[in-house]
Amino acid sequence: MKKIAIILAAFLGLSGLAACSNNGGNNAVVVETKSGNITQQDLYNELKKSSGDQVLQNLVYEKILEDKYNVSKKAIDQKYNDIKKSFPDKNQFKAYLAQNNLTDQQFRRQIKDYLMMQKAQREGIKVTDKDLHNYYDKNQKQLTELKASHILVKDEKTAKSIQNQLKEGADFAQLAKKKSTDTGSKDKGGELGWFKQSTMTPAFSNAAMKLKVGQISGPVKSENGYHIIKLEGKKESYDQLKSSVREAYLASKEKPQDEVMQKLIKDAKIEVKDKDFKDLFNTSASTTQK
Repeated sequence: MKKIAIILAAFLGLSGLAACSNNGGNNAVVVETKSGNITQQDLYNELKKSSGDQVLQNLVYEKILEDKYNVSKKAIDQKYNDIKKSFPDKNQFKAYLAQNNLTDQQFRRQIKDYLMMQKAQREGIKVTDKDLHNYYDKNQKQLTELKASHILVKDEKTAKSIQNQLKEGADFAQLAKKKSTDTGSKDKGGELGWFKQSTMTPAFSNAAMKLKVGQISGPVKSENGYHIIKLEGKKESYDQLKSSVREAYLASKEKPQDEVMQKLIKDAKIEVKDKDFKDLFNTSASTTQK
């Protein structure tokens, strides 16, 4: 995925050369040197050899999906913002993009591809209130959402000291700002926002689940250190979680990506013009997305 992201822009710019690659090539110069020039054809051929199969496959998948499944800019923006909010701060989000060699525009394109594929996988799924209630009854614990703040410290002695200060009336948010070692939440008074139990370490989430709203835990040990947890909110009824229940139910019913793409490729009647890629879509469809 990283490799594809690095070369994607260049490959897109050269993809139009595929049609002429078997007809003498394109000799427009990309780079001039005293030792010789690099032409568009040279670059195209190298990209083709290094990552051509994967990139061309992704481009075709994207074209096929775009033809059948419309994704609005609003939907992309919403998903983008939801993902961005899951990071403790904007710097960590930027670091994530940098680590994956992604520009903001490329990341939005990944989101669009993901949402189109999701529509394809969910096409034809019928949802009734009975289905959703049954799914909720079977998965209530996993669906429950918590809102919490915490103070993270390195040792139990410090955690107990903070616990005593809180019992004596100290302000939780102020102590978090002064004492917590969690750089992602300390400046926000320890706030972690809403989360599902599965997204946190088991020790933390199990302790948080046992608290009543407004209650503060004793020291909770995890692989990150010792936590003092304050439960700020809990959503556990069907009415509170209905949208999440629907999303989780649909996700559980999605058709496999390979099955979806194989059908779409068959219906698209693909004709490959570049002889070097002539067998690319004759085998089982790979659904690795950008």
